[in-house]
Amino acid sequence: MNKVWLDKSGKFESIPSVWAGMGRRRNRGLRVLPKGQGYFVHVTSRTAGRAFLFGDEEKRVFVGMMRQWAEFSHLAVLTHCIMDNHVHMMLWVPGDLHLDHQQIKEKLLMVWPEPKVEAWELAYTLQVKEVQKDMDAAVLARMGDLSEFMRVLKQSFTCWYNRTHGRRGTLWDARYRSVVVDNQPLALMAVAAYIDLNPLRAGIVKDPLDYAWSGYGVAILGDESARSGLSALMRVAHGQAPLDVMRFHRKKDFYEKKVADDPGRISEGESTEKRPAPSWSNVKAFYRLWLVNKGESHAANKSLPRKARERKGMDPAQVLAEYEAMGDVPFNEHLQKKIRSFTQGVAVGSPGFLEELMRAYPDNFSQNRKCSGISPKVSQGDWMCLRELD
Repeated sequence: MNKVWLDKSGKFESIPSVWAGMGRRRNRGLRVLPKGQGYFVHVTSRTAGRAFLFGDEEKRVFVGMMRQWAEFSHLAVLTHCIMDNHVHMMLWVPGDLHLDHQQIKEKLLMVWPEPKVEAWELAYTLQVKEVQKDMDAAVLARMGDLSEFMRVLKQSFTCWYNRTHGRRGTLWDARYRSVVVDNQPLALMAVAAYIDLNPLRAGIVKDPLDYAWSGYGVAILGDESARSGLSALMRVAHGQAPLDVMRFHRKKDFYEKKVADDPGRISEGESTEKRPAPSWSNVKAFYRLWLVNKGESHAANKSLPRKARERKGMDPAQVLAEYEAMGDVPFNEHLQKKIRSFTQGVAVGSPGFLEELMRAYPDNFSQNRKCSGISPKVSQGDWMCLRELD
């Protein structure tokens, strides 16, 4: 039923009794993001209907796409966790980016096939300078943008998933959710722990280092990108200015020219000094102590609310042992975690050995596959694990 409404001109008009605009806004949620400066953000997204759609292969592909598009967008992934029906990412989103044409072209090569980049470059050379600036600006506008990063990541993964599984339609439940995180140490560390403890809280593992699809779990297995993200997190948590940390983390300093042109862009208390990154052994010990502290089970604490007591977590005795060990994972246990990856494949050996197996069984592997195996990094040798049968 419609109501009578008086507009600003004094005329009466008929409008629906339910304001559809309000419903759309409520469903989409607020998006409050800092402008003109870098910021940390926790992003989550769920599958449609919260269906459990992601197995190991889906998680592997999503992580690969996440890394690829984050590198293109110039975002940094500090940690992540890919669950069966939702994903978590803790990201650093930069402020203004200033890349020259060659750097923009290098970025495009990360996400476009080479012939497409060559065609774009040819069209670029045929334009006048003003049009060339517009072409560069159009690509640059897609970088350093959280919404654009999430759009293309989710869209790319949906296309791959639907094509692989012979399905159609949306894969994700509405838009992603984003929570901006203050660059204060406790806030950053609390959010990172929440993300990496997801598998523990869900009862999937008894120790967060056992989950290979989280930033912490894959860092323990030797992934350099995950280790770099946690190292950057530790530097901020120990009081270093985020702008400095992320310049160091990115390795290619695209901010330096802008800072030199306008030193005022660096907030008070920040320094342009590039301090050496902490060693991984120190990062690993510090972060593990933080995780086990936050992940401790409180089932025996009758003074806490029932919901807090029912949360799954690590046994208090194990937590105490971790403190006594100062967060150090014993080498034999560390090695055992890594060797588990051997059992998830079909062959173990040198790259040459695995290449021969792939040639002997061509029908079992995709024609587009370029790498025969992945390294679990359990030794100084070149042992690799052959996985991912199609």
